[in-house]
Amino acid sequence: MNSAALRRLQQGANESRRLRRLERGGVPEAQTCLCLLINSLPMDYVGRQLRLIEELRASRFDALLIAHLPNIRYLCGFSGSSGALLVTLGGSTLFTDGRYTQQAKAEVKAAGIKIVRTGPLTSAMEWLGRRTSSNRGRGITLGIEGQYLTVSARRALAEVQAKGIRMREAPALVERMRMVKDAGEIELIRSAVMLGAGLFDRALQVIRPGVREVEVAAEMEYSARKAGADGMSFETIVATGARSALPHGRASEAAIAAGGFVVCDFGVIL
Repeated sequence: MNSAALRRLQQGANESRRLRRLERGGVPEAQTCLCLLINSLPMDYVGRQLRLIEELRASRFDALLIAHLPNIRYLCGFSGSSGALLVTLGGSTLFTDGRYTQQAKAEVKAAGIKIVRTGPLTSAMEWLGRRTSSNRGRGITLGIEGQYLTVSARRALAEVQAKGIRMREAPALVERMRMVKDAGEIELIRSAVMLGAGLFDRALQVIRPGVREVEVAAEMEYSARKAGADGMSFETIVATGARSALPHGRASEAAIAAGGFVVCDFGVIL
């Protein structure tokens, strides 16, 4: 780890300790500080894409068409619900529709942006086909994320596939990269843990006999949003009485019973 990355980790750890002290002291500033910390965390999108390009070369791919939204966000920062990222050896381009014009301009880093009227996946394939035919050189090998593409999406790609493009399933290149966390991700994980710990404190304040499980879950999720969370990691689990024996007892209309167990399971996405 280089000295700059180490300094960022140390700064994140110091800030985390300061926020924990504020939380223990009940200081309202803690929630605001955590929001600012979350929003200021840097993500190395350029470095991630460069590493992916090296993996493409090593795997003998000329390009990778990415459809899985978490992978897209990891590589360029785009958090919309519709998009495709085309990564070539010369750079990357995000394809999305007009609903996300302003969002893409605000979020996307280290990639070009194409606003399209047809599906992002087929638009990316058509765009790549035009570039391939204009080069008049050898064909290119395009990798696709087979584990995420539906049969109909694969068929749609094949229908617009240019002659110079060889399409084949790529290994889990981005997933392997995501297994090794960079400095920005580590700080984000630390912040998520801190925020989650604070939600348990809120649950303790709300849990009382007669209060419904869904009310407890709602209070926790509201607190998470106020603290800067994008959302919950999964549907919040609050289960009381006999329901506390359920492995995944998502919050229901059941009222908290006096003198019984209450199981809570939750997490946040930052």
